[in-house]
Amino acid sequence: MPKSKTKIQPVLLPPPVVTILGHVDHGKTTLLDLIRKTKVAQKEAGGITQHIGAYQIRISPKGEPSSQATPTLRRGSRGIPSEHKEEILRQAQDDFVSAGHKITFIDTPGHEAFAKMRERGAMAADVAILVVAANDGVQPQTVESIKHIQSAKIPSIVALNKIDLPGINVEKIKKQLTREGLSLEEYGGETPLIPISAKTGQGLDKLLSTITLVYELYRKKPPTANFEAVVIESQLSKSKGPIATVIIRNGTLTRGEEVVNEGREFKIRALINFLGQNISQATNGDPVEILGWKILPAIGSRIYKKNEPVIEAAQVNKQIITPSDNPGEEKIKLILKADTAGSLEALTVVLSSKVDIILSGVGNISESDILLAKTAKTIIVGFNIEPSQNVVKLANSEKVLIKTFHLIYKLFEELDEVIEAIKKGNLVSILGEAKIIEIFSYKEDKIAGVKVISGRIARGDQIKLVRGEEEIGRAKIKSLRHGKEDISKVEQGKDGGVILSQKLDFLTGDSIIAIG
Repeated sequence: MPKSKTKIQPVLLPPPVVTILGHVDHGKTTLLDLIRKTKVAQKEAGGITQHIGAYQIRISPKGEPSSQATPTLRRGSRGIPSEHKEEILRQAQDDFVSAGHKITFIDTPGHEAFAKMRERGAMAADVAILVVAANDGVQPQTVESIKHIQSAKIPSIVALNKIDLPGINVEKIKKQLTREGLSLEEYGGETPLIPISAKTGQGLDKLLSTITLVYELYRKKPPTANFEAVVIESQLSKSKGPIATVIIRNGTLTRGEEVVNEGREFKIRALINFLGQNISQATNGDPVEILGWKILPAIGSRIYKKNEPVIEAAQVNKQIITPSDNPGEEKIKLILKADTAGSLEALTVVLSSKVDIILSGVGNISESDILLAKTAKTIIVGFNIEPSQNVVKLANSEKVLIKTFHLIYKLFEELDEVIEAIKKGNLVSILGEAKIIEIFSYKEDKIAGVKVISGRIARGDQIKLVRGEEEIGRAKIKSLRHGKEDISKVEQGKDGGVILSQKLDFLTGDSIIAIG
């Protein structure tokens, strides 16, 4: 009788958590966009991911995305017995494809300022995908991402993106990766390299299949059956209060349960999945937004269920402020506000060596921030936030400068210029500009007949007199007249007569610019 083959029974595995790392603009979000069949990359400001986004896909036997392609792991790869490899592959695919298995993806920003966010993404994951643009090769954040993967001690896959472009030298990039400490499967190591195109979809099936195999081979069993989740982002919502995105690492979380985060107990008020839907329960590997926090949780902190024994995880990295290279140099002061804790952390780490951040926080700019800025004689910087009209009006009234940004690199570029301008005394907020069209004499005063071409000018304003590109001098507006009538303000498009607090040698054609 012929031997009957023993059927391998599929084992239901929790969804793998996969982090996507790499250099800025190498195609991380575009790859995730392709996988999820959405347009997240276009929605991000400037096409750059600013926060950690956590999303799930479901792999089905015949649907898309599919996990049916054969991975590139070769026979004889170190650590994987070749005689069992086909069987392991079939087992891994059966486990994931049966009933349509889920994979959770974490997308992390590539800009150098977001190093901590990438580190957290790696620490919360089971598998890392290192995206490298085939036309650009290994770059600074590629090297940093490799270090995060090695520090997290998780298996990785290299996704060599933009392979559809002409003139690609794959061997050159393999050598670059090897020099940076990656042990590529092709050279006898454990790390597969999959050529892909996030634009055309080339290699996507093979990449997904490789994720399933790598996860099956290297999956670490949790040290305990108790519940655990890790915070990957938090923010203050005007309508919801403190909210945070977590990845569930072990167990199941149900709405209404009592949990503990860094010694603080609270009840789960709501669970929201990555589609924005309210759900009653989330389980191992799921990304979920939690409502019910009493205060904003620390990013990287853990959540446990009340009354369950806790195995202490590694300590959350506390933010370290780097001292200035010139300790005797007086720093420019500013108030810093951001939309999320991750963004605030990234900005604080970079800016703290350049400026004195007297106040920072998650949430929008408030009227109390304006009053503090006025008292401290500082500016306010906001990231990914839009101050309300009332706040803007108060800032204009109190002559407080607000600078808001939606792109991290724009913030750094412009803020360097702002800091330099403050040091030189050149930073001003322009309230209005008027052109001198006539000059009169009145008693001992010289009157400038002006037409306001933008904004407004008002009695008591600080002004600078500009001729062409040259600043002639500064003074205050002592008096404003319209005909024989004393007035307090001249709006855009109107005429008026200006008497300055000190004598400046102005000429017709000069500009009087009111500054704050």
